[in-house]
Amino acid sequence: MRMARLADSTSLSVNLGRHLRDEAAHAWMWTKVIDELGGEITEVDLPYQARTSLHFGIPRTLTELLALTYVSERRGVLQYTEHLDSPAATPLIQRTLRGILKDEHWHVRYIDEELQQRARADRCVQDIIDRALAAEEQAMADLAATAGPTIGEAGAQPGPVRG
Repeated sequence: MRMARLADSTSLSVNLGRHLRDEAAHAWMWTKVIDELGGEITEVDLPYQARTSLHFGIPRTLTELLALTYVSERRGVLQYTEHLDSPAATPLIQRTLRGILKDEHWHVRYIDEELQQRARADRCVQDIIDRALAAEEQAMADLAATAGPTIGEAGAQPGPVRG
């Protein structure tokens, strides 16, 4: 929600608003699936995004927030796509993943376009993206060390970041 307030253009504000709406819908979709499967929602002590932020630092600019969101969204697309082929992916989970992935692909695309536009105007933007990617890599290494292997950790990386 902080990003939506920081948007520096109407177009970005509209995209961030849609993005926030999508994320709320995704949370509802997963809550519904967990309930339908008889599961329980549990707290995670230090989730992926918090770990990524620990390695990156407190984002102080819109570009930093966009870069962190970009790497997080790319990771989500990678892991959701891989989970589609997992034996644990029941038809209900697969339908949910497919529905969410449509939005996630758009999230990655619009943020990538925004970051590339910013990079054309300011060469330092690529450094911020690289910093976010490094923080994300460290967060994934932390998670692998504390939780053991999970879907998506087989060395695969999301697609390239253009600079």
